[in-house]
Amino acid sequence: MTRLFSPRFIITLFAVPIIGALALFWYFSLQGVLKYERTSDSASSREANLTENFSKTFLDKFGDKIVKGEDLSKISPEEISAASQEIVPFEKIVGVIPIATKDDIAILDENSPEAVKNYFNSLYRVYEKTFLTIEKDDVKILSEAISEDNFSKLAQIDAVISSFDKSFEEVKKIPVPRSWENFAVQELNYLLRSKKFVELIRNVDKDPLAALLALKERLLLMDEVRSFHKKTFGDLLSVGISFSPEEGGYKFFK
Repeated sequence: MTRLFSPRFIITLFAVPIIGALALFWYFSLQGVLKYERTSDSASSREANLTENFSKTFLDKFGDKIVKGEDLSKISPEEISAASQEIVPFEKIVGVIPIATKDDIAILDENSPEAVKNYFNSLYRVYEKTFLTIEKDDVKILSEAISEDNFSKLAQIDAVISSFDKSFEEVKKIPVPRSWENFAVQELNYLLRSKKFVELIRNVDKDPLAALLALKERLLLMDEVRSFHKKTFGDLLSVGISFSPEEGGYKFFK
């Protein structure tokens, strides 16, 4: 597919108020909250490029205004709404995110404090061998790649993606104490969703607009995970389960 703009040009261009406002108006006002239905992952969805699609739609609808030197800030909401109907929805770019269920975990027929503590200690040990071995996360790498104008750095994100894969497979193997199944499944789904957004961020040189929207979702998800873990820690304390500073569970919730 022929690119209408180079990736570097798009990143710069979408930073200016006019086009940035158009993109964000479409995403937040017209598309609403990102949905994670199990939609068909067709070939056209996998090959869709949000940046190219948005650029083409923008030029088709408003290119004549640019040529005539008209004030683009006066484009009406109705015109933006009409143009948005031709833009590939972000959830189509995201595609199908696998969903973990209780069938993916092994459930122990006990939920003693010791069994629960062992689960969270084991969970930390997995992350200690995966995520904690990474010097920079995907957000930091993306920031450096753009600020230094060096997209070869994006290859470093591959290690982050690999860590999500390894973590998912190892976390599935940890026996889950009875009544803690919902936590375990939610944790697995956070890994799956996070990985998908990181993959889109990794391709910022190919589809900058999708990467920027994925970055927003990634940051929101990180906040959601932190809140989830904070609540879980409170739930543990409420039933008298706590960890000493040297235990993995303590470090996990710290």
